[in-house]
Amino acid sequence: MTSQPSATDKTSGPRAPWKGSFDVDGVNGGAIKLRQIGRKTFALESNIHYRGNTGLEGKNIPDEVLNDIRTLDPRGVHETDLASVPGPTRWFLGTYGVHTPAVLVHDRLIPTPSAFTGMTEQYADRFLRFMLHDLGVRWLKRWVMWAAVAMRTRWKAQGFKRVSVVVWAVAALAGLTTFVIAAANGSAGWMITAALAPLVFAGLWGKQYGAGIVAAIAAPWLLPPTVLAILGLAVYAILELVLALPAGSDRRGSGSLGPDGF
Repeated sequence: MTSQPSATDKTSGPRAPWKGSFDVDGVNGGAIKLRQIGRKTFALESNIHYRGNTGLEGKNIPDEVLNDIRTLDPRGVHETDLASVPGPTRWFLGTYGVHTPAVLVHDRLIPTPSAFTGMTEQYADRFLRFMLHDLGVRWLKRWVMWAAVAMRTRWKAQGFKRVSVVVWAVAALAGLTTFVIAAANGSAGWMITAALAPLVFAGLWGKQYGAGIVAAIAAPWLLPPTVLAILGLAVYAILELVLALPAGSDRRGSGSLGPDGF
């Protein structure tokens, strides 16, 4: 097993935010090399190795698998869009940051390679949460990130897991609406019922029960700014469409509305 980094190993600097947690091309905290190959996609050109606790020790996963999942070797072209964060939620989490190496290593495990005995996509999501912890990402943020990837994993699984996400989302929206209405009417009983509902419906997440609770807790304060961001993007798209009309065939925009400029 890979030894744990010492306390002195955890020093960081502006150029090495993952020092002590990840080796890049054999260098503790080294720079990650990316080559842009598309509008939003990159080719990874660095070998990344995680040094910390996986959170999967004692889960009946062979040691060789635990060692293998720590390393991302991009032989050939490993294509990535970094963190897959929807535009309206990037006020909360960027597509890149201190979490970049953890996201890249995690992406390799979704879907989980069949050769990795004992590994599941749920374990891969748990692994991500432990990598984020090792990187120093604060508790609430890393648990919200874990809830988000867990929801994506369940959605992609289709079948019952996808249905469970839909039922949970409807129940969460209904609970939030009930809580707001009850608070406005001063109905303590309904407020308590709505507040306790996430503990029940989180059961739809199965072994990722905690993710369901965190997602329900995060929704009330994540949704309002996200909805505002969606509205802002919609207004921007309309403005782009309207202001592009005077430009005629110059759809990319030349900075002028006419041949003589403004």
